[in-house]
Amino acid sequence: MSPATRRRALLDALRDICAQQTVDLTAHHVRQHAERLFPELKPDLHLPSAPDPDPSPHDIPLVARGRRVGVLRLSDDPARILDPSTAELLDGLAQQSALALANASLLEERAELAQRDALTGLLNHREFHERLRRACATGESFAVVLLDLDHFKSVNDASGHAEGDRVLRAVASALADTCRSGDPSFRIGGDEFALLLPGADGAEAADIALRARAAVAILDRRIGLSFGVASWPVDGSAPDELLACADERLYEAKRTTRAPGPVPAARRQHERLVVASRLSVRLAPLTESAAIAECAVGELHRSFDFYLAVIQRLEGRMLRVVAAAGPLAQDPAFLAFEQPVTSGVNGRVARTGEPALISDTRHDPDYLRRDPRTDPGSEVSLPILVDGRIWGVLNLEQVEPGALDPDDLLLAEVVAAQVGAALHRIELTAEIEGTVATTLSTLVDVLEAKDAYTAQHARDVVELSMSVGRRLGMTGRELRDVRYAALLHDIGKIAVPSDLLRKPSRLTPTEFEQVKTHSEVGGRLLAGIPFLASVAPLVRAIHERWDGGGYPDGLAGATIPLGARIVGVCDALDAMVSDRPYRAALDPTEALRELARCAGSQFDPQVVRAVLEELDARDQAAHTGVR
Repeated sequence: MSPATRRRALLDALRDICAQQTVDLTAHHVRQHAERLFPELKPDLHLPSAPDPDPSPHDIPLVARGRRVGVLRLSDDPARILDPSTAELLDGLAQQSALALANASLLEERAELAQRDALTGLLNHREFHERLRRACATGESFAVVLLDLDHFKSVNDASGHAEGDRVLRAVASALADTCRSGDPSFRIGGDEFALLLPGADGAEAADIALRARAAVAILDRRIGLSFGVASWPVDGSAPDELLACADERLYEAKRTTRAPGPVPAARRQHERLVVASRLSVRLAPLTESAAIAECAVGELHRSFDFYLAVIQRLEGRMLRVVAAAGPLAQDPAFLAFEQPVTSGVNGRVARTGEPALISDTRHDPDYLRRDPRTDPGSEVSLPILVDGRIWGVLNLEQVEPGALDPDDLLLAEVVAAQVGAALHRIELTAEIEGTVATTLSTLVDVLEAKDAYTAQHARDVVELSMSVGRRLGMTGRELRDVRYAALLHDIGKIAVPSDLLRKPSRLTPTEFEQVKTHSEVGGRLLAGIPFLASVAPLVRAIHERWDGGGYPDGLAGATIPLGARIVGVCDALDAMVSDRPYRAALDPTEALRELARCAGSQFDPQVVRAVLEELDARDQAAHTGVR
């Protein structure tokens, strides 16, 4: 490139760089233009947030307003490679890039402040509606929770607004701690809050809201928390529809909050039928025993305000808590409690298989005293049967003696039967999955015969993909699909000639087009297996790019399934650090730097961050001896 051409290109590059509004986009354009303008120096931009390789003597610090915002790393001394006038252009690029990065950082900081509620630090009302609008536009499932403090006015009236502000800040902190990592929480009004839960269905959102309510109850006994949940697209396809649904459920919860005095028998029977029907629907999609137990006790506690609803699993001769809802569910000592079947009401039920209705626990010789301040006055306990055997015990408690009656026992029997049926279903599903897993192992063995690297590579990608999926909040079916997508993402290579897979040199463009068909072939192959139909879109989309330049469908951004984005990053990282016939493995540090460099272009930046966090956590655990 001639000096004049390079100078004109630099002016165009600076206009482009300075026009960007975020640090990530600015850095992306700085890298692109630096590589194009000065290819002989192999420039690489390093930001403070990325993994920092060893310093190079050819680093150009990027400093703006007295603050170091990054480093432009060069492969050689520019004074040796470039003539003085061209070296000046490089310095100009560095100075203007530093200023553009600093401006973008300042814009982000100001945007962040504009998004926050000044009192609580949570995201504000405007940001809630903006993120809700964007969530509806992505096409991915999510849930919204509206929350409202009960009796908060009495705190302000009795103790003043300073105390009210302190309570609001404490509630905001409790909400943020209750949510999954990455879930945004908002203050949308005086004592009104909201949660947006990506990937969550109504049941998962309700469980999170229940944890929030329990945390607030422990935080301050003067207040309570009511909530309403709506999930997209089940409860509405537009923001206004979702909010109307959640709002209606919130105020229904406020209207039906238990007031002193007896509840009419007809209403109690109706409530039990509604809960039993709702629970049956909520249990149907669950695939893990702990999730089934948590769903059941959460529904019972939320609907009837039992002081404690708990499910214990029978393991050998011991009963151990699987899930609990109520004030004691926040006590680690209670959750870790182990009870032998030779003692206690629950032990008796587990031994005999006979249900127990205890109107006054003081008069039952088997009742185990815990703490006079928290011991219930009445309880119901009955066995959970799975395929005719005792799997565990369902226990419901109330503080007052005589608060539970035969109708409560009947409700518990219905719930225990539903839980038992759901647990039996997942056991049968596990047997089916075992059969399918054997079939998949055969497929992987066939692939290994064609290309040993591909089969071993698939196994290596599974573990990291699962860990990253969990870090991003995936559970249940989503995590299961990620596991199979990671294992089978190269299964379409069965249709690729072995000589291409084993070729010791780089593929020609024609050969590469032939290899690229493995994504479509793998997707079609898995789509024909009902058990793996939901995995097929992930396998097809593994090689799509965040910027839309991938294959086979040219998907971009959030239109690429999250599971495919996760496996795609883990696949690329494992490929970079593995020896291949046509090149040696990259050093892990260099591979991580390449991963960070491609965030925002080839890879989803959120997934790249999760991978780096996971690997960093593993390194720290290895250094401290934690396993």
